Amino acid sequence: MTVAARLERPHDNLVGMLERKRMIDGAWVVCLGVVLGAVTVTWFVRALDINLLRVAASVFAYVLIQLAVSTATERLESSAAVTFALRTMLLAGVAFLTVLWHLVGGLENPVFLAAFTLPVIMSGLMMTGSQTLVTALVSVLLVTGIALVESPDLRWYAAQLHMLPLAKAAALAASHIPRVDAVTGFETSATYQFTVLVMFAAVQMTVAFLSRPLAVLLVRVNSRLEVSGKMLTEVQGLFHAVLCAAPEPAAIVYADTGQMIQASDSFFKRMLVRPSEVVGRGLFEVVRFADPDGVTAALEAQSGELPFCVYRVHDETRVANVYFYRTEHRGLRYLYVGFQEVTELYYLQSAFDAVDDPLMVVAGDARLHYANRTAKAIFGDLYFGMELSSVPKLTALLAESDGAGDGEDDAHHVVDGRPYDVRRLVARLPGETGACTILWLHCIAKEQALFEQAVRDPLTGAYNRRYFHDALVRHLGKGKVGRQLACAYFDLDDFKPINDRLGHAAGDAALIGFITTTKSQLRAVDVLARLGGDEFAVLFVNCDLTVADSAITRIRTLLNTEGWMFEGQRRTLSFSSGLAACHPEDDVRSLLQRTDRAVYAAKAAGKGRSAIES
Repeated sequence: MTVAARLERPHDNLVGMLERKRMIDGAWVVCLGVVLGAVTVTWFVRALDINLLRVAASVFAYVLIQLAVSTATERLESSAAVTFALRTMLLAGVAFLTVLWHLVGGLENPVFLAAFTLPVIMSGLMMTGSQTLVTALVSVLLVTGIALVESPDLRWYAAQLHMLPLAKAAALAASHIPRVDAVTGFETSATYQFTVLVMFAAVQMTVAFLSRPLAVLLVRVNSRLEVSGKMLTEVQGLFHAVLCAAPEPAAIVYADTGQMIQASDSFFKRMLVRPSEVVGRGLFEVVRFADPDGVTAALEAQSGELPFCVYRVHDETRVANVYFYRTEHRGLRYLYVGFQEVTELYYLQSAFDAVDDPLMVVAGDARLHYANRTAKAIFGDLYFGMELSSVPKLTALLAESDGAGDGEDDAHHVVDGRPYDVRRLVARLPGETGACTILWLHCIAKEQALFEQAVRDPLTGAYNRRYFHDALVRHLGKGKVGRQLACAYFDLDDFKPINDRLGHAAGDAALIGFITTTKSQLRAVDVLARLGGDEFAVLFVNCDLTVADSAITRIRTLLNTEGWMFEGQRRTLSFSSGLAACHPEDDVRSLLQRTDRAVYAAKAAGKGRSAIES
């Protein structure tokens, strides 16, 4: 034991004894007040014929003495002295109860003896050691003494039991202590009086023996209650600390009224309010939901979650997933409301959903992690964690894009009649062991439409001079690695007279008729272009001069036999053409020069002729 503990222990004992003394003093005052009140009532109804003034004066005098002594003992500095004073005051109180019992009738008022159990109980609860038995024994002896003084018959019995000195002392006291006849005509036998004394002694000793175990039991119960209270306080404090430290805003409200009870620190920071500003206010007064009626209806459930719930903090709009659950404690119902902030996520998802192109995030194990609104509209119901193999349309598209070679041009993929470019971005996301792939299916329909508008002749739909030049450059590079090319120029004969005689509408019809007939005899890979006015060119891809010349012959034959239509009449059309094959050493300029020489040679030979520049 440390020195400090040795110094503190006497002080602790002294404080404890003084506290016990105060409790006993208070109990004595209450006990005497109750006894005086009961006696007063019986006197008032004339059940007892006693001197009430003397009884009341005795009680008040004793109470004053009790308070004076109690005040004096407060100054004692020793626990032993306080203990001695406390024991003495208990026994003095028992003696005063004995006197008071005599004043209110003594043996004629046996019910009063029940008051003697109170000091015995107080001794058992407040004192240690044998004080309880001493108090009970003293009360029995004093009551027996008063009974002997009041009853001559009991004194005769005492003399017969060889207690002659006691009987003489009682007789002597009886000559000086006046008898109180509280109940007129009340006479009892010695046997009855002896029985009352025996029963009183038995009750007092029983109370003495039981009060100490009862005190120990009460102490244990009190200790357990204190421990339970401390644990409850600790749990409540822990809960409050956890709630206050919660990273996400949370609040506890009364389920029936919605009034705020407690909230986390993050709640006050997020809602920009002080703790003092939520006292007595409801949840809907603190948090301004965009749809309060909908939130109120949803909170009627036992538990649940409101995704993307919109609320306002001053002038700022926020979005949160609101989750809640109900609970009950000590007959009261509470509602826990939490806010998972998703404002940035909501705006990001809204932005992705507003994109017209499908966006998807695919994990390394070919499972879907995210899909925007457009992707779901095209490929059906998509959800987190689903396998891509369960979406045949998407699987076929990815397989097609994987099989596309790097050397292929215009490797576009058609989904639901719309062309797409499949673009992939490989990235690592948190928690992923492998790479995730961000798939972006870019719809190129608008780009293709703009491109076609830029490279097509608006009248005939054929490619224009610029596109033809670019295609020639592109294919000349491929021709150097073994692919054959042939270039042809077409110049319509007598086109100006058509405009002069029939008008420009007829000229336009003639041009369209020429393009329609020519397209019908070309392959999909061949490039047909209008260079300007009535001049046209064809690039025969992967084709020799023989095949190209055969196609030109077919075109000429069709224009001579079927011609073109204008105002319900079929008219013939002829042209002069020049054809040149691409040589390995050719560039765009040299090839076009040789093709141009060929068409001039054809014109020199006459209308409707073809010439080949080898």
